[in-house]
Amino acid sequence: MSTNDRKAKAQAAAKGASGGANVIVVAGIVVVLAMGLIIGGVIWASRDTGSAGGASQLPDGVSRGQPIEPFAAAEPADDVPVVDVYEDFRCPVCQTFEQTMGDTIEELARDGRIRLRVHLKTVIDSMTGGESSAVAGSSAVCAADQGVWSEYHSALFALQPASETRDGFAEETYTQAAEDAGLSGDALDAWQQCTDDGTYVDYVKSVDDASTEDGIKGTPTVVVDGTQLNWGGLLNPQTREADTARLEEILTTGEVPQGLVSAQ
Repeated sequence: MSTNDRKAKAQAAAKGASGGANVIVVAGIVVVLAMGLIIGGVIWASRDTGSAGGASQLPDGVSRGQPIEPFAAAEPADDVPVVDVYEDFRCPVCQTFEQTMGDTIEELARDGRIRLRVHLKTVIDSMTGGESSAVAGSSAVCAADQGVWSEYHSALFALQPASETRDGFAEETYTQAAEDAGLSGDALDAWQQCTDDGTYVDYVKSVDDASTEDGIKGTPTVVVDGTQLNWGGLLNPQTREADTARLEEILTTGEVPQGLVSAQ
């Protein structure tokens, strides 16, 4: 065999070996990328459905973007009026609404005379930045998990910051509200972990997004069987006390008088 023949065979062999190596490397890269896409897809799907822990978790029996029903255990009849309340724990007017009408609404919901649906919103976050409204809402759902929705709801509104800033609630305020609501021991620890993890923050944001798409941008907003109630019309201009008897009649009949229909 000539020298030229040997060189030709050697070059052909080298080219074949190189091509084989390239095929193996490329195939390996494709497999790795495919695995990455599959794993990433599983993680994303888990977060999007709320089935994973952490900030993408959903309250039991509640879909993404949907309100919570803190008094569902009262098992209201199918034909009772549906009352939708849209609120933000950092909203000063929401505090007024809670302090003047909250007890009446809660009592009717506990008695099963209305079906109460609470939409937690983040209006003040949108105005000031940060996510204190979302965290506050998440902490309230954590309280509901421990069976103290009402107590925590009232306690946190009572501790609302005096001014609307990016910082919002101080972290220790949530714990104070939980203790004021009666949580202690293991229940307090479970609530604290849930709050620290921001377990329901993404859920609260999804509720705000959904309600905004439905045209509800301000808080507090009250909708009775699909009709928006001008609840401010039930406040005495001088004393700022609520006409709770009339409020009860409106909520339990599901009929909003024309003069109290809010212009959206």
